Amino acid sequence: MTDELLLQVENLEKYYAQKRSLKEIALRKEKDPVQAVDDVSMEVHSNQSIGVIGESGCGKTTLLEVLMGLEPLTGGDVIYRGTRMSEFDREDWLKYRRNVQIIFQDPFDSLDPKQRVRTVLYEPLRVHGIEDKEQRAREMLERVNLGPPEQFLSKYPPQLSGGEKQRVAIARALILQPDVVLADEPVSMLDVSTQAAVLKLLSHLTDEMGVSLIYISHDLSTVSYVCDSVNVMYLGRLVEGAPTERLINEPQHPYTQALINSIPIPDPYHERETIELEGAPREPIGLGEGCRFRDRCPERMDICEKTPLDTEISEHHQTACHLYYDHEDESTQVSTGGESQPRESVPADGDDQ
Repeated sequence: MTDELLLQVENLEKYYAQKRSLKEIALRKEKDPVQAVDDVSMEVHSNQSIGVIGESGCGKTTLLEVLMGLEPLTGGDVIYRGTRMSEFDREDWLKYRRNVQIIFQDPFDSLDPKQRVRTVLYEPLRVHGIEDKEQRAREMLERVNLGPPEQFLSKYPPQLSGGEKQRVAIARALILQPDVVLADEPVSMLDVSTQAAVLKLLSHLTDEMGVSLIYISHDLSTVSYVCDSVNVMYLGRLVEGAPTERLINEPQHPYTQALINSIPIPDPYHERETIELEGAPREPIGLGEGCRFRDRCPERMDICEKTPLDTEISEHHQTACHLYYDHEDESTQVSTGGESQPRESVPADGDDQ
């Protein structure tokens, strides 16, 4: 098993311009952009499963859309096997589209109701000029536990259950045998019993086919089931990254601690300290300097008005929090890559991923 670097996200930014009224346009009044993704860095190696968790609106889905090339990046870059996305030509994009696939959140909308399952699976093969479509389609249906294949190839999506639809979507993403699969909360629209089956299937297939996975969700319990490591995102930035078990057992950032604390424990007699967060996340507009979490943080200090550096707590465990480094020596703060530089974001590769 190799540990090849496949995908590198380098200080990625995605901002959206706000709509302006006619009066604002006439007066040439500018408005601050929406900072959906702001200075995010991570690395994806072969055979890694990386989770990204956070509250709704933190920028998770936007991150995947930029990685997929569905949205243009504002700043930073994405590097695939040594080639920068900002420098992709037509041939590079074709190669990238084949090797980086996506599973969308809603299987009810991501499949064309007027296309048979056969057509859904044939289409990516046709686009990339791959023959033996029938054999590949049958093999993938069997792999996602939709068999016998002949019973499903001629069906339309409305004839399938929610779980069956998402299995077809997974088959479509994997039929090209990609390097990386981006999964956008792929079980959030399914009932609980179906969620477990689809998660087990996804985990098994990525291991069996040697596919790397970036899995985003607001639900840490589903992420921990399929991911080797997890990155925590808040208001467009990554605030902590670590191997999954370590993150759950030893969360460092106050926001991560609050997320872990919010997970229900199926024991009515279990007692634990409750962490209550006040307020709600700010609007991602005009955020400026400072820790993004400072307005809700129970550990807030005056220094939180400055943007925290990423600090390596232990091997493959980083957090962006003022609690974990000496502020008198910021100029020599060591980043994850072993460089001495005052960077705000460093690759959160989380090995075991």
